[in-house]
Amino acid sequence: MSFRGPRRLPGSTLPVLLAILALTVVGPLPTLAAGPIGEGGPPPGALTPDAPTPVAPTVDPIPEPRNQVPGRATGFRLPFASGQEIRIEQGWNTTFSHKGKAAYAYDFGLYLGTDVLAAAAGVVAFVHDGETACGGPELRKKANYVTIYHADGSATQYGHLAKVAVKVGDVVAAGEVIGKSGDTGYTQCLPHLHFARQYQGGGVTKSVPVYFEGYAKQEFHSGDLVTAPAAPCVAPSDDQTATEPELGSFCGVYVAESLDYPASFVRRDSALSFDWRTKGPGGYWLDRATVGFSARWSGEFAFPAAGTYTIGATWSGAVIVSIDGVRVVDRWTAQEGPVELVTTMSLGAGIHRIDVEYMATNGQGMLRVGWGRLFADE
Repeated sequence: MSFRGPRRLPGSTLPVLLAILALTVVGPLPTLAAGPIGEGGPPPGALTPDAPTPVAPTVDPIPEPRNQVPGRATGFRLPFASGQEIRIEQGWNTTFSHKGKAAYAYDFGLYLGTDVLAAAAGVVAFVHDGETACGGPELRKKANYVTIYHADGSATQYGHLAKVAVKVGDVVAAGEVIGKSGDTGYTQCLPHLHFARQYQGGGVTKSVPVYFEGYAKQEFHSGDLVTAPAAPCVAPSDDQTATEPELGSFCGVYVAESLDYPASFVRRDSALSFDWRTKGPGGYWLDRATVGFSARWSGEFAFPAAGTYTIGATWSGAVIVSIDGVRVVDRWTAQEGPVELVTTMSLGAGIHRIDVEYMATNGQGMLRVGWGRLFADE
């Protein structure tokens, strides 16, 4: 799932989303000496549930960022477009500026004006914009940056931007453009993107290790060349003039809670036969069985002969199954289940599109969808 641009939620909706994503706005932490420092975070209490006007800040503890395990699902993409080969200008634990609280930051050698993308879905929590100067250490506090809060208790910070394209409170999906790379602040006027996964609590805080999709086991070092991998799949669209869809499998988009929210991860599924009663659907973000989630699968499949086909579904939760835009299963009311349903549909020989939407409100779901031609119709 993707948005055409950053979505900004009304005040009555944002606290609900923050609760869903387990994002917490807390008091500031000490800033990084080597990173951009600025104002622009949410006013105290602005993201507090049910608070129509700012109130005194809470004293909730700063969440601990989830520990990423090298080699496992990472949950974070590289912050630039797929296919670009980018040089690492500065890695972890360098003697120049990536030390102390900035020890786990990366400097990506993006050219001036390159699109900077959100590494994961989240809520924009801090923005500093309007700077144009570049130079030495006297400009430490003069860098444009964006900080995004994520559901795993971490934040990501994108520094030295030439242009900021989002506002505090925007909900962004992984891969959405949040600004343009630049050289503002303490950069010696050398364009690059300063990126850090860090604690929540401020625009720039203590950094923590991060591993990226396509490089799940790898720590980058200065001089390395890295390329953001292409998405694992792209769901068929109503306009197939640009790309030819891959036949015979589904592109699955998995979302925390409602399908209205940004995707947690995308993957290709060869068949829809899942049991989530003891574990979640996977990935970094939805690996627990107790977390409610939704998913949408789209695929195009070859039907070798015309005839009457049976379509069967077994599920707990809620499900909609459509073939060529026609709903053949429409049960969007959560069921503890399992529920079984078999129906029929006349289809011609050729390619048909199948779409499935699913919701598990408590994470304890299961789903099987299949189809076949009636023997009597042979």
